Amino acid sequence: MSKFDKLEEYVIAPGETISELLETNCMTQLDLASKLGINKKTINEIIKGKAPITTATALKLEYVFHVPASFWNNLESNYREALERQKDIKSIKEDEKYLNNIPYAEMSKRKWDYIDKTRDSFEKVINLRKFFSVASLSFDTELKRKLAFRKSNNQNFSYESLYCWLRYGEIQSSKENYPKFNIEKLKEKIGDIRGLVSESFLEQYNTIKSILKECGIALIYEPHLPNTYVNGVAYKVTSDKAIIMISDRGKKDDILWFTLFHEIAHLIKHSKKEVFVDLENTEMNDMESEADMFARNILIPNKPYNEFIKNTIDVNEKTIRDFSNQINISPGILVGRLQTDGIIKQNQFNNLVTRI
Repeated sequence: MSKFDKLEEYVIAPGETISELLETNCMTQLDLASKLGINKKTINEIIKGKAPITTATALKLEYVFHVPASFWNNLESNYREALERQKDIKSIKEDEKYLNNIPYAEMSKRKWDYIDKTRDSFEKVINLRKFFSVASLSFDTELKRKLAFRKSNNQNFSYESLYCWLRYGEIQSSKENYPKFNIEKLKEKIGDIRGLVSESFLEQYNTIKSILKECGIALIYEPHLPNTYVNGVAYKVTSDKAIIMISDRGKKDDILWFTLFHEIAHLIKHSKKEVFVDLENTEMNDMESEADMFARNILIPNKPYNEFIKNTIDVNEKTIRDFSNQINISPGILVGRLQTDGIIKQNQFNNLVTRI
């Protein structure tokens, strides 16, 4: 028997204590009603748990039974809470149906806040309610509604998993204080972030995070959850705070850097009410194309890149390294661009790509 079953079984009305005291003191309900100045019907309903022991009644019971009013108040409060918990137990059992779409085991493996390791469905629901800060897993929010309409060409795509991943980011971002989101400052700081791309993203993660924090942006790196197929997300958590989340989809450093600048582009150029989710294998729209072009040109400016393609007779490891050093990027970023543009094959020069 679980602790929840015990809670459901043992709910004792304060009236039972009154009934025992009546018997001990050889009193009837009518006697008590007379002593308290309360009609007998009310006493009967209190004993049966139908009527509550009010603060006024508790004070009167203190005189009659020489038991402090605080005892009766606590007894009544605990009883009413137990009754509500009984109702909550039923709602928890109803919420178990939502567990099928949530990767709880993976979340607990990562030791996410509130997601303790357990096989008990009851405990999973309670932990998830705390994780989402909701009274029921049937909750609905504007963010959740927007995600529900996300389309992915991946058959197993789960927006529930995606929402769990986003919620993790929100929880992490709430652990620090941020200044007000400042687009102009973000534009000023892009150059500082761009100056870091000769190193790996994860090596520079804390530095990037500090720079973006100055702009009112929380940067969260977290490996993707199963069936999310997400590279990155950017949106306003509040009117004054933005968040960028980066996953490890693709397992390559150049993808991390590209995704970062892609999401930054969304925050600078596009609607502040939109949730920008960079999913794999999704249809491209104007905003996504614009964010792509922004990221491409920040990492590898078009003019020198086009000159490199035009003037390089033999694209080899040496010419890739030389040009990468010239524009201060890691060779893997250039390799990724060349592969995407079809200048080289997907299996060429992958030894220059940093894997994560």
